[in-house]
Amino acid sequence: MEKFKPNPEVPHEQSEGGPEMVYHTLDRRREEVLQAAQQGEEFFTEVEVLSLFTPEQQIIILERKGILSSLGYFIGKNFEMPIELGIPTKQCQSGWRQGLRKMGEKKYLQMNAYDLLNKPMDYLRFVTCHEGGHERVSRPGIVPLDIWQQPGFAFMMNAIEDPRMNNFVAESYPKFREQMEEEYGEHMGFELSAAEIAKKKLGYQPRFMQAGYEYIKQWFREAKGEEFKIDETLSEEIKEVVEATLASANDSWLRYPSREEADKSEERIRKYAQVSYEINRDEVWPEFKKLIEADMDDQKTQELLKDAQKKQGEGEEGSQGPEGEQAQNGVNLPQELKDKLTPEEQKVLEGAIKKAIESAKKEQEEAEAKQEAEGEGKGEKEQGAPQEGKEGKSGKPIDLASLPDGIKQKIKEYIKSLPEEEQREISEKAQEAFKEFEDALNEELQGKLSDNPKKKAEREESDKPSESETEKPRAPERETPGIDSEELIKFKDRMAKEIKKDANVYETMRQEVLPLIDKLETELREIFFARKAKGWESGFRTGKRIDIKKRIQEKAKSVPAMESKAWQKRELPDEKDYAISLLVDLSGSMENDGKIQETFKAIIVLAEVLNRLSINLAILGFNSQLYEYQTFNQQFSKQLRETMGGMIQETSYRKEHGVSTKTDTGFATTRAVEDLLKQKADNKFLITLTDGIPEPVPEHATAEFELKNVIKKVLAETDVRLIGLGIGRGTEHVGTYYPNSIANVQVEEMEEKLAGLIKDVIANYDKF
Repeated sequence: MEKFKPNPEVPHEQSEGGPEMVYHTLDRRREEVLQAAQQGEEFFTEVEVLSLFTPEQQIIILERKGILSSLGYFIGKNFEMPIELGIPTKQCQSGWRQGLRKMGEKKYLQMNAYDLLNKPMDYLRFVTCHEGGHERVSRPGIVPLDIWQQPGFAFMMNAIEDPRMNNFVAESYPKFREQMEEEYGEHMGFELSAAEIAKKKLGYQPRFMQAGYEYIKQWFREAKGEEFKIDETLSEEIKEVVEATLASANDSWLRYPSREEADKSEERIRKYAQVSYEINRDEVWPEFKKLIEADMDDQKTQELLKDAQKKQGEGEEGSQGPEGEQAQNGVNLPQELKDKLTPEEQKVLEGAIKKAIESAKKEQEEAEAKQEAEGEGKGEKEQGAPQEGKEGKSGKPIDLASLPDGIKQKIKEYIKSLPEEEQREISEKAQEAFKEFEDALNEELQGKLSDNPKKKAEREESDKPSESETEKPRAPERETPGIDSEELIKFKDRMAKEIKKDANVYETMRQEVLPLIDKLETELREIFFARKAKGWESGFRTGKRIDIKKRIQEKAKSVPAMESKAWQKRELPDEKDYAISLLVDLSGSMENDGKIQETFKAIIVLAEVLNRLSINLAILGFNSQLYEYQTFNQQFSKQLRETMGGMIQETSYRKEHGVSTKTDTGFATTRAVEDLLKQKADNKFLITLTDGIPEPVPEHATAEFELKNVIKKVLAETDVRLIGLGIGRGTEHVGTYYPNSIANVQVEEMEEKLAGLIKDVIANYDKF
């Protein structure tokens, strides 16, 4: 949607006779706010925002805010959500957004004060409903952070989520449909705005951007009752991807709850959002990613040419030597690249680079002239606007469309021939530029998913206590009666000292098992995908298509059209869901023969895969105590991964210092089952990994916590399925306790065994 840009020249009306000093103060405050917004400040108080406007303008803004606030509450159904004034900033160009500022705070809805003053009320109602709709049905937090951060994935999600949310609001609140059709019909300028951003930041129109906007245009055709018709001006590779994924994108944006479902159940809202996300991930993303990869190749080309600009500038500055003469006579291209090009191709490429250099110099001169015209002094000029800006240091993007395909292909071949280190450097630069562009692109989508997994992780990191505040175990242990207090204090001190060591353990071992992680994720995803329902559900008063047979039956019974329940919607798959708890033996004997190291790798595989698949997971450790590493419904964050690194340290410390521990399996199983029973899941599994015979602490040496009795009670009174894995030789005893067990699992096959077990658990849950 077309974006309103702040006008830096909003006038202040001065009353006759007023002290001139007052107006200078107001002007300074106004300039300070505008400067802070462009330098990265995100949030401003209402007083600061209103300081940008005259008293008369402030009255209009506050009056419209009051009118629209009730609409935001009504659509979003969050009557505690603060509605605030904002302005366009470097971080949020639109000035509109909703989400959280910090963990623990209430969600907020921010309105662009400039829009409140200048835009028509119909437009403002539309944007307010749009943002409220995201609050109501969008749940970006269900997307794992590592998936969200893949280049292009967030934009793809946004491009399909906006239509999904619009469908919900338009069906639930018909007045919104009129405003939606008017705004999308008249203001598809947001695509032109994105094209300008791409030209400035990248120097070409990325394929993935064009495909994303094509989804939105096709959704709008459907909303108007028209058939899909893909833009013929798109390149063949873009059209192929859109044609291959449009049916799935359509399926995804039709997976939204009815108003009644949304009012009744947050769980239902999240389930629809989960299904929509999984369609995007499993059906759209594999094809969409091909465009990302092609765009990334173009960006590597761009980075190489920007680097040539930089070298050209350095050559011109020091033009006394041979390199300076070369820079004055021609562009400083690598000789190996020149050897690949014909003289004509070399001339075309050098011309494109020189054009970009001249354009950058012209823009810099214009910026300096504008700054001088505004009356800033030389000292301020040097501080506020360096002579060489970001583009001057890294080069200005070249218009890649002006280069023949043959030249671009030869540049790509040259990049592939470079040493691995140079290729990595170019790739990192390309990814950085790509990320910056995608962030700006997502800002252009009206009502983007502002409370996304990335921002959530940033909030968690900012709220993370400093080292002085973390003098406690990284994995909090539950209190167990009878444990020696001095021993516990020593344990806490040791854990505090080794926090940084733990942080590296997880990532180092994750790299070793990454191929298995990817393989298992693919296999499990295929199982879930095969179960996913694709049908339509009848019985609605509104929907996307009519059940002809049911409507004929209604007509025979004289049911009027207004009372018809023959409409159909995409049905929500009633997929079996899971709660899985992993209970890991951390007694001293696990340090022998590398058992804890291999077991930990296996735990990493399951933690990564099951969290990626959004399966509810808990990871517990036990010896004489019970340790919580991941609890149910807990976001799998960087901090949590670091915490898990303490598993290995727990066993090695006890062995090194001769601290004996018990294998209190009965007590640990009892507590783990209690947590499992609190989960709303059709299938609950507790998988215990141990190398020793159960040995309770004195306080638990009773019939209540004897493992055989615990397991017997669980099987008789609950729906929890129990599985035991005996780690290492001589663990046949697991078969005497667990009805489903695998004994004598060799440490070198631990990862494969546990991965295979989880695959069987999910594919054949009825057998356990």
